[in-house]
Amino acid sequence: MAKEDQKKYRDTLAQAKQEFAKRSLNNMLEVTGVEALGRSGLLIRYIGKLYQVQHPGGEISPYEAGQLGARVDITDHILMLQYLAEACGVPPSGKWISFRELPAGNNHFAPFRLEAMEPLAKHFGSSPAKFELICQNLGGKKLTIGDLSYAIPVFPRLELAFILWLAGEEGPARANILFDSSASMHLATASLHVLGINVAEKIISYPWEIA
Repeated sequence: MAKEDQKKYRDTLAQAKQEFAKRSLNNMLEVTGVEALGRSGLLIRYIGKLYQVQHPGGEISPYEAGQLGARVDITDHILMLQYLAEACGVPPSGKWISFRELPAGNNHFAPFRLEAMEPLAKHFGSSPAKFELICQNLGGKKLTIGDLSYAIPVFPRLELAFILWLAGEEGPARANILFDSSASMHLATASLHVLGINVAEKIISYPWEIA
């Protein structure tokens, strides 16, 4: 990671911690769908895994057996704190929109397609069974879009849809990522951009042997 990226992420994490600390523990429990952990902690499920979050400091670590104390990627750390600080309590609507339909999403669609959608198509375009089992292991709910598609609960009240069109006579494989129409009520478009990329990367790197 370049030095400028490291500084950018450190600054963003510091800001996320400040905003997280401003929100009361009770309010987060009411509107984000997370659970209480002790007297000053939260338990949040993020992309199929449980994490413990301390309030007001914003420290995060994996909660599952064998992972206690393990390092959390800085972008995941930021996204979890931003969700806890910004989520408004609205449940998923079940209506899907493209990244272009998010506020100012069209301005950032090209890098989103390059970093999130194209890698999914390249990795799973000829491996539908692998894609299906991984999505199921991440709690995905099967949809009827494309050749294969799943709605994955990324946060307790925020779902993303991952869609695959398989390679064949009609052309190369394609992929798309859709957002629940309530997504912008929980996170800003810049955060949703990073979120889509992070989830795509985790699906691609998911250990196939345990899927």
